[in-house]
Formats: sequence, C-alpha cells, structure tokens
Amino acid sequence: MEPLPERHDLVKRDRGRPLGAQGFTLIEILIGITILVVGILGVATMFGTGFTNVAEGGRMTMAITAARQMLEDIRTVPFDNLPNLSGFDTNNSGTQPANNPERGIARKWRYALAGDGTGWGFTAAEKARWQSLGVGSVPFGARGQISVVNQTATLRRITITVPVPGRGATVQLATLISKL
Repeated sequence: MEPLPERHDLVKRDRGRPLGAQGFTLIEILIGITILVVGILGVATMFGTGFTNVAEGGRMTMAITAARQMLEDIRTVPFDNLPNLSGFDTNNSGTQPANNPERGIARKWRYALAGDGTGWGFTAAEKARWQSLGVGSVPFGARGQISVVNQTATLRRITITVPVPGRGATVQLATLISKL
C-alpha cells in the first residue's frame, strides 16, 4: 500500500499561499491604498467648491437683505415724493434726490452698499450712524438702483436692483405702493 501524502500537499493554494494563511499580499495593499487615495482626493476637491458656493450664497443673501431693507425704507417716503427716487444709482452721486427724506435714504444706501466715495460728501455724523450697515464695518461693494414707475394716479411700482458682487447675478425686488 502506498503511503498517504502529507497534509500540506492536500491543501489548496490561493494566490500562491496555503489556504487559511492570514494577511494580505503587497499587491492587494497597494491596490487598496490607491483606491483610498483616489477617494480622499475626490472628497478634498469638494472642499474648495463648497467654500466658493458658501461665499457666493452669503453675498447673495446680503444683496437680497439690502434690497429688502431699501424697500422698507422707501415705504416711509410720502407717496407724492416717490418719483424723486426714480433713477437713483448708488454709483452716481449726481442721481441723489434733492430733498429729504428721500435724499437721506439714498445717501444711507450709497454708504451701506459701496461706502464713502467721491462726490458724496458724507458727514462724520452720517458715517457714525450708518457704520453698522456694512459687513463688519466694511462696505458690501455692491451697487443699488431704484426705479419708480407710475402705474396709475394712485399706484406706483418700485423696483430695487442690486447686482451681487463677484457672482454675475442680480437681485431685483419690486413692490406696489398705493395712495389711499
């Protein structure tokens, strides 16, 4: 009778090592590390995009808030004085209304959106009063425009336009104000 083969001869081999052997081969480790690095790099590139999107969203929120607040301030102007605000542009000092209260509102929003500028002649009292309107005492760097259209003798449409700095988008809010 023939002798039985030894046990290690009967064990099937898997990738060059005996069945039941523990550990990974060098190739398996390198492939695993490569896959891990590719995944981590993919996630890391998303951080820059995420930061950019959050910053742009913040600027968009600030532009919307500025436009809303401008509309709120305009609602305090007497109905018959609303046309005095039409054509106001925060980048052009020559578009300032001649009289208060609309002149004060226009100057306030020039300072809040774009800060001090040539031809505006802000007083120290105005600057102190409006200092908190900027972002951490820094102007937003935006432009605001006001349009007033007479719909009827007792109805006016007010449109506020604020381009979002650095984004190419524009916020435009409109409301109707009626005379009772």
